[in-house]
Amino acid sequence: MSFAAKLSEYFLLLEDNVLCAPNFITHIHWKVDTMRSDPWVLLEFSNMGFLGKLFHSRDLPLLAHFLLLFYKEKPLDRLIPHFRTLLAQKNPILCRPFLFYHRFSYYTSNDSQKATPVRKKNPYGPDNPSAAIFTDMKVFDVHFPWKAYTLDESFFWTQNVSAGNHLTVILKHPANLSRVQVLTGTIVDGKHALEKGQVELGYDPEGMPQFCTSFALLGHLLEGQVNQEIFKSMGYDVSCVRLVVKANQVGGLIIRHIYLWEENPKDMEAAQSWR
Repeated sequence: MSFAAKLSEYFLLLEDNVLCAPNFITHIHWKVDTMRSDPWVLLEFSNMGFLGKLFHSRDLPLLAHFLLLFYKEKPLDRLIPHFRTLLAQKNPILCRPFLFYHRFSYYTSNDSQKATPVRKKNPYGPDNPSAAIFTDMKVFDVHFPWKAYTLDESFFWTQNVSAGNHLTVILKHPANLSRVQVLTGTIVDGKHALEKGQVELGYDPEGMPQFCTSFALLGHLLEGQVNQEIFKSMGYDVSCVRLVVKANQVGGLIIRHIYLWEENPKDMEAAQSWR
């Protein structure tokens, strides 16, 4: 980034295992032209990690210095949103259709009845601890609700949802969560995304089967997604993560991924095994 600071007007951050949409450079040029009258720090042409992020090259020296200071504290894809807010762009600018994407390298269980992923290669990827998935939305074909919680490319498909409908992840053991990401809609163009919804964290499970008795708002969906870090006081002993529909929506709905990150998951697994 430091090297590229004076080479061009803009800087596009990519990875090496990227699938690119046709004519992606032309589309980026068009988007930049349409944004000339609006101040921006970061344009996002993908919602996956730090893939497809466009910066002004004039910001690169400061960004490089910021990353060098804090790279041991958090991975790159969690530092960049902080940098954006420090330069006074409060909300992300997601530019659809998305132009870059790749498949994560995860190992997953062969047992289709379990929503428990086997430990994956990517150390910064989600943990998704063992859980059960419940919903009051309609289920069609083979796109079952629990597929939104797997770490592969499967998803949950439903139609004609109503305000109050939910999809709830109930964890086998309470978890100390550090981050939650919920993605709805198709990867590239965002079709069939949830237009109005929110994500809540649940506590104090009771009953059989268990269900959380209290919930706290984590965040509202923006363009069909939530990517939210959690304050330590809020993330401790979370037992449920609930996606709630806030308005009637006609047509198809894809809930693509619910990703959960635990704080020190290996330590917690060892503690549970000891018990």
